[in-house]
Amino acid sequence: MQAENLSVSEGTAGVARPILDRAEQADGNSPVSDQALLAAGQGQRALLVFTEAEGAAPVAVGIVGQGELDLVVDPASRGKGIGTAALRILLDTPAAREPAPGGSTGPLAWAHGDNPTAEALLRGAGFEAVRSLYRMALDPALLPALPADPFDTPLPAGFELRTFDAAAPDDDARAWVRVNARAFASHPEQGRVTLEDFALMRAEPWFDPADLFLLRAADTGRTAGFTWVKTLRDGAAPETELYVIGVDPDFAGAGLGRALLTVTLARMAQHRPGRVTLYVDGDNARAVRMYEAAGFTIDSRSTQWRGPQVSE
Repeated sequence: MQAENLSVSEGTAGVARPILDRAEQADGNSPVSDQALLAAGQGQRALLVFTEAEGAAPVAVGIVGQGELDLVVDPASRGKGIGTAALRILLDTPAAREPAPGGSTGPLAWAHGDNPTAEALLRGAGFEAVRSLYRMALDPALLPALPADPFDTPLPAGFELRTFDAAAPDDDARAWVRVNARAFASHPEQGRVTLEDFALMRAEPWFDPADLFLLRAADTGRTAGFTWVKTLRDGAAPETELYVIGVDPDFAGAGLGRALLTVTLARMAQHRPGRVTLYVDGDNARAVRMYEAAGFTIDSRSTQWRGPQVSE
């Protein structure tokens, strides 16, 4: 399959990773979500590698399926029309015809961060902006002073805090997936995480069970909420991200969200990070206000675009 001398073939995460890393370094934003990479690793989405000649080094990576697509062009190969040609190929694949989350038609694509080039590319292909995602950042100096301890966090009456039990994970895994699905029932990506997805997430090199906290009702043992810190140790100082925080709707209004955020910040402080971030939907005004009250500010804005329905 070719377009303007661009060739494409099936690839692997190992082949794609160098391009993704270079793009993140150049753009300051992760170019592909963890969910997209997990889906590709499970064979639920196609991972395609683009080259300018047979046997040449890859110049772009695409992930497509489940109603979504991602396209990343190597920074060294930008400005040559590769993005336009690669997007045309992706939209012509059978995977691009799969329904988007919620059953709606037209593939979804992200332009991560302030990216006028990507937005112009998508607009030129008939895409329209439909959703925003904020990356929020916190000055590490605003974290709780050491010795911070998440287990010193005052909790609403009747609740207990503990970390994920990696030695006997099955019960905790089922509880986490159940609460996550209920907390994010209307979320197009997070709410679809399965037990298998969760197992793959825990297999990531950054996973630490001591960074995943579960909050449960003391009288029934039922898990009511959770918070999960993602800690990366690639640089001189760790980077901590509030990976996901969720509360079962049955326990809404009990102050669990704020308590879990306090737990999160205390755990982050223990890592002595050089960077603190989180991601939140732009239309989730309540969550944005909660994070702003804790000192977070909007660091960058990403936009999700919906393309025209792909014909058979």
